[in-house]
Amino acid sequence: MKIGLITIGAELLNGARTDTNAAWIGQHVIPSGGSVEWHMTVSDKNEDIINALDKVPKSIEAVLCTGGLGPTHDDITPTVLYEYFGAQPEFDEDYWTLLTERFAARGRTIPDSNRNQAIKPHIGEVIPNPVGSARGLHFTNDHFDCFAMPGVPSEMKAMMLDTILPWIASKSKVKHHITIMRTTGIMESALYEKIDAIIKDYPKVNVAFLPRFTGVDLRISSTDEDAINTWIDLVSPIIKKYHFGGEGVALEDAVGELLINGGKTIATAESCTGGLIGDRFTNVSGSSAYYKGGIVAYRNEVKREILGVKKDTLETYGAVSEETALEMAIGVRKRLSSDIGLSTTGIAGPSGGTVEKPVGLIYVGLSHENGEKVYKFTFTPSRLTNKLMTSQAALNITRLYLLYGS
Repeated sequence: MKIGLITIGAELLNGARTDTNAAWIGQHVIPSGGSVEWHMTVSDKNEDIINALDKVPKSIEAVLCTGGLGPTHDDITPTVLYEYFGAQPEFDEDYWTLLTERFAARGRTIPDSNRNQAIKPHIGEVIPNPVGSARGLHFTNDHFDCFAMPGVPSEMKAMMLDTILPWIASKSKVKHHITIMRTTGIMESALYEKIDAIIKDYPKVNVAFLPRFTGVDLRISSTDEDAINTWIDLVSPIIKKYHFGGEGVALEDAVGELLINGGKTIATAESCTGGLIGDRFTNVSGSSAYYKGGIVAYRNEVKREILGVKKDTLETYGAVSEETALEMAIGVRKRLSSDIGLSTTGIAGPSGGTVEKPVGLIYVGLSHENGEKVYKFTFTPSRLTNKLMTSQAALNITRLYLLYGS
């Protein structure tokens, strides 16, 4: 099914808010047999929304609109759609009573401005909103079906998952199968070179490379599920070192599973990452089974007094050095009695770099029962990017150690 997308809101045009809804919708309609073929972003003006609806290409079968269903003065989408599709507004007493009861249950009085959310059309359908008060709308004409949803991501996603995606699946003639393979520790170009021949041998399988600072996702799609499974069987051994999971799996999830399976515990000593690795570990439910804790040793006295880094080491080699990273990893492992000690120290930037130690220079230390090792990286001029990439590198170093012992 060919789908059009209209995202409504001046804040999307002026850059005040990033349109994450469009990306989410584009990705999630594919498994249901849909494909976003056309997209317009317009402001909260009557004439702009109507102009977008008039410009929907003839090939489009369904139009998904987001934004403008709230209770404020600029939420005009329902009014415009009522006019466009010839619908008359009716006040839904039952829904108003339900909204009033919801607010009362929270100890609040419902504002009169919410009354417009109890309006329903005399033709078309309303779409239930399981997480909010603004219901969606479904109209149809001789050209396309039109679905209107709130711009609030959680409300939009709930409507898509509960109502619209099942509708698309029921109308689509083709079933698309999609698999995500998540990788880290390898650049997009290098990954492509490793699997290029297999991609060319399987033209029925579409492979998209989705790079980020932390790795590259492979989105494998086809109408032939058997072809996808064969393709994955061929590629998996080639990228085994880099492939850590599927859709929705974060690297910290994969590392946590390996720690549990191996009966290992880990502790972190962080300088340049400021606790980000510990944050990622504790984002995983049940991580207390393997994550002992962490020490954010940002200043040298903390490295000395808490982690046991030698004064001579800091004076001779500096806080950002292989030697300091090594002693931090050893120190936190001893201090917190963990099987593995993981450390980070570096120059996150944008200031503080020198010719010898430029911004982006990072050391990651790993200490375990079989020995110690320090890994050196040079990342970017961006502080936040360096923190994220360092945390990813440290987690991946841990993953590879747990898998291969190095």
